[in-house]
Amino acid sequence: MVSSSDILHGKILIVDDLEANVILIERMLRGAGYTSVSATMNPYKVGELYLTNRYDLILLDIQMPGMNGFQVMEHLKKLASDEYPQVLVITADPDHKQRALQAGAKDFVSKPFELIEVLTRVHNMLEVHLLQKEIADHKDDNPALSNIIQRNIRKIIQVRLKSAREQSLQDRIANGMTSFSGSMLFFYIHVVWFFLWFLLNTGHLGITPFDPYPYGFLTVVVSLEAIFLATFVLISQNLLAKEAERLTDLGLQTGLLTEHELTRVLQMLRAIQNKIGISNDEISDLADADLEMETKLEDVLSEIDRLQRREQSIPR
Repeated sequence: MVSSSDILHGKILIVDDLEANVILIERMLRGAGYTSVSATMNPYKVGELYLTNRYDLILLDIQMPGMNGFQVMEHLKKLASDEYPQVLVITADPDHKQRALQAGAKDFVSKPFELIEVLTRVHNMLEVHLLQKEIADHKDDNPALSNIIQRNIRKIIQVRLKSAREQSLQDRIANGMTSFSGSMLFFYIHVVWFFLWFLLNTGHLGITPFDPYPYGFLTVVVSLEAIFLATFVLISQNLLAKEAERLTDLGLQTGLLTEHELTRVLQMLRAIQNKIGISNDEISDLADADLEMETKLEDVLSEIDRLQRREQSIPR
């Protein structure tokens, strides 16, 4: 199922040559909670933008100078014949509506804009499109895994890819150098490099040695290389540490939420049990009382610190 959050995170592109219309529609959508709204007033860029971002919905004005909406749709058909985007046409001419639907548009919005009409059509088109994507994504799912597990796997992959896309150029360079330096290709390159270096400096090939034994220049080069590689590795480790910290915080929040929900469930069961007159033995009552207690994070951390200090103070 597609959630409201998924719909509000759908990627939308507004295409209109009038800045006032772009601002108006963008304000409508952002005011309704849509978080991924982009816009362009240049119809010639629509194809390139779509190939780069794969928008879930395009709001397309028909009457634009140079390249009108019909031409934009024809261009999109050529670029994305396998996955034609959802297009919501914006027009003030009733004669354009039928032609737009025949050209590939899924729906239309009339000018002047009405807030309810725009938001309703955008919501419905995004919901249908995201449902179709979800069905297509699940077509090859492993039947041994539940839909929830499949969805969670996709979310994890999406979070990782999003994190990778948001890395700065410096971080990408550091990660690339770290990955390369830890590969067998890097090892083979150095084996060949050292072999040729030693061979060229033996003098047996008729070449005057430029770094004779004990290879002082090679030592300097390798030392500098080691310094730079160590720096790249440390940068990558810092990035991994930040990502691990985020995942730890997520796991902690999930664990706390789970503990809170289970405690509430146990308290509800105890209330139901008392209401219908079911009684436990004394041992069960004590165990249930412990489970029904709300566990606070600060209390757990304080107790861990206390026990650690006590263990460290005991002579061995």
